[in-house]
This record gives sequence, C-alpha cells and structure tokens, in this order.
Amino acid sequence: MSGNGQRKQSGKAVGRWLLILIGAVVLWGAVTENPHIWPIRNTLEYRLSRTWWNWAGEPSVSPVGTVAGQVATPSGDGIAEATVVLSEWDGRVHTARTDARGQYRIDGAPVGFYRLAAVAPGYAPVQTGGILRGVTVRPGQSTGASFCLKPNEKTILPALTKPDLLDPQTLVCQSPVPGEARRETLQFVEPGFNELIFLYRPTERTEQALPVLVTVYPGPVDTWECVSIGLAQAGYAVVALGPAYGLDLTRDVDLLERLVALIRRGDVAGTDPARVAALGGSYSAWLLELLMLRDPGLDAVVLLGPPTDMFDFRRRYEREGFVPPFGLDRALVALGLPSREPLRYLKHSMVYQVRPGLPATILFHSYQDEIVPYQQSGLLADSLARQGVEAELHLFDGASHYLLEDGEASMAIYRKTLDFLRRHGLAPFPGKGK
Repeated sequence: MSGNGQRKQSGKAVGRWLLILIGAVVLWGAVTENPHIWPIRNTLEYRLSRTWWNWAGEPSVSPVGTVAGQVATPSGDGIAEATVVLSEWDGRVHTARTDARGQYRIDGAPVGFYRLAAVAPGYAPVQTGGILRGVTVRPGQSTGASFCLKPNEKTILPALTKPDLLDPQTLVCQSPVPGEARRETLQFVEPGFNELIFLYRPTERTEQALPVLVTVYPGPVDTWECVSIGLAQAGYAVVALGPAYGLDLTRDVDLLERLVALIRRGDVAGTDPARVAALGGSYSAWLLELLMLRDPGLDAVVLLGPPTDMFDFRRRYEREGFVPPFGLDRALVALGLPSREPLRYLKHSMVYQVRPGLPATILFHSYQDEIVPYQQSGLLADSLARQGVEAELHLFDGASHYLLEDGEASMAIYRKTLDFLRRHGLAPFPGKGK
C-alpha cells in the first residue's frame, strides 16, 4: 500500500475513534448526575425546547389518558399511602395516593411522554428512569407504570467532636429586637471543616441549662447577628450558621444532622440536650425541611418564607409570570423539565413527603414575598395538617421576603415564635422570653 493510502486509512481510523469518543462524551453528558453537568444539560434542553415551542407551539393539554399501576416493595408487597406524581412540562401536577394494595390511578393526564415519580414514608423515592424509559400517555387509553421502592438506608454520619468555644464577645443590637448577648465561636478539629458556627447566649449568667435553637440563615451567619442576639436575649442558646447556596443540598443537611446529634449528646456547654428546636428562612428553611424528614429529634421547627413545593414554584414561573430575583429563575430551569426530571423536584418538595410524627411547625410568610410565593407556606401547612402534624400558619402584609423590616410585623413574628417555643417545651429560664 502506498504512503498516501496508509495515511488515508490512518486518518479514517482516527476519525472513527474521534466520533466514538464524541458520542461517548455526549451520552455521558446526557445521563450523568454530576452536579457540574446536569444543570448545564437541563438548561440547554429548556432553551432548545423553548425555541421549538416558539415556532410550533407549546405541548397541548388535550386529549387525555390514564396512568395506573402499583407501588410495591422489592418482595412485591403493595405500599399503601404512597404518592405518585406525574408532572407536565410547566410543573402542573397530577397525583394519586395508593390504596391498601399499593394500587393507584391517575385520570386526566395529557397525552405525551413523561417520567413519573413515587415516594412513600420510609422508602427512597424513585422515578421511571433511563434516558428513554418513561410513560407514553395515549388518548383515551390506560397506560401501566409500576414502581419498586426500596427501604431508606440510614446513612451513619461521622460524629462531630466536642468543639472548643473561642473568642467570647458581648454584642449589642437595637433592631429588629433590642438586646445583647454573649457570642462564642464553635471550633471543630475535623479535617477540612470550615463552616463558621456561632453560639449566642444571654449575658445574664445562669446555672440552668438553656434550650437550644439551631438557627440556619440564608447567607453568611455574621450578617444576621442581630437576629441571633434577639433570640439569645429571650433566654435561648442560639447555635447559628449560614451554609452557602447550592443545588446539591445533601452536604449541608448532613452537617445539620451531625450538629443536632452533637447538641443531643450534651457536647455544647451550657445547653439542654433534651430541648432542641430549629429555625430557618428562605433557602435555609429548605434545608430544615429535608432535615425534619430525617427525624433527627427536633422538638419544634420555625420556618420563615420557605419553599415547599418545587412543582408549584415552576408552574408559577411558567404560567403566572413569577420571576424570582437574584438569578433564582436560572436555578429553576437548571433543575430540568418537571415532566422529565420529576424526582429532582419531588426530593425538594416537602409537601409530598410529609408523614405523621414530624415536629410541630410554625410557618411565617409575607403576602408581598418577591422570592418565594406566599402560597408555598400554605401548601405545607395543609399537608402537615392532613398527616396529623401540628402546624400554625401566619401570613403578613409587608415585611417582604426576609420578614426582618422594623415594625409591627417583625415584632409579631418574634412574639409568636417565642410563644410557640414555650408551648412546645422550650420555655427559657425564668424571667426571660417575656
């Protein structure tokens, strides 16, 4: 064979291998759960879909069909009271609960291709998976879709070592609640541990162990200093932190679970390990919701402006023109189309995962919330009540998303929070919290 022929053959071989490599990379990008890749993939899919819909029209909502099947354990036993979710591309959901045999039926599902998701207390949620596997709803027909749910496997997290208390300071704030408190930094010796965690306590010395309020802020913990001081002034040991924003919440929820376990062991000086509540707002409320579902032993939970149903959040974005600021709309898009990625929405939507036995919860939300629609708190309050969990819902005019503006709304939230904690066994030491 001539030199030219050999070079041509070699070039063809290189080209084939290059095509194979490109194909492998594309396939990997289409299926990987790498947190650096799937947001890009989902955003690209949405942009391409939007371009097509602008030309051909959005998917039709009629005619409709039916989806039915069973949710069962690996041994084939039906799971009662499981929830099955079919979501349209815009977040509109069609749900069903299973009967005593684990059977469900969803009527009125628009025709099209979907992935469905299922969840039940004590089991890991699943979706009809695979890049092409799913359910095709056909007009006037019943399509079968069944699920096998495996019991949740409890992850044993490494225990945090008893922290040192460093850099004691007395701090004073005038708003939103006037007060003063003593602040110390919790220093851990775990390799790579870099979370800033403060402990705030009343300046008035007492031998009585203080009830603990784990306070998780939606941003750097030191920027919320005055909130922590106001709560400590009322007689609480406030363990405060502010995890960074992210789409992968597991790491932060793991940290919170380890922190609660540390407090329950009595390893935070001056605190009562038998009385632990938690407070969070906005993004941090989301973290607390996921923590509640792990059942770490909280006595009560306070949520301010919480996102609770990501399907509904997406629907309001697509259909009602609700565009959250700070690029949060891009985060919604990055989650993927709810019709194709229902599990990602379901895992971050507490309303579908509520079960009996969760801690008593109080929710605050502003009608004027520009980031999280106020209806999100109502959806969770209703879901908790249906499962027999004590829930209080308080909606306010004004105060915006963070509910911290000076004025009557902020003071009302403060007073109602303290009253709620007292009623659930977390009364501060005598003379405080009035």
